[in-house]
Amino acid sequence: MKKGLFYAILASILWAIVNPFIKQGLSYDFTPMNFAGIRFTTVGIILFAYTRHKGIWQESFQPLLL
Repeated sequence: MKKGLFYAILASILWAIVNPFIKQGLSYDFTPMNFAGIRFTTVGIILFAYTRHKGIWQESFQPLLL
């Protein structure tokens, strides 16, 4: 399987899996905005860790450091 197709399927699964968690959370007085905040914060932390690990962070800010 091609790498891009794998990432597309993974993104689709992750996108779809949020809805059951939101429905379950509504029964515990969480609002959908709370879940959106948690989801975006989690993704931001994961992306930050990934870019630090791959060295993309240094490449992106190298022109600013000169």
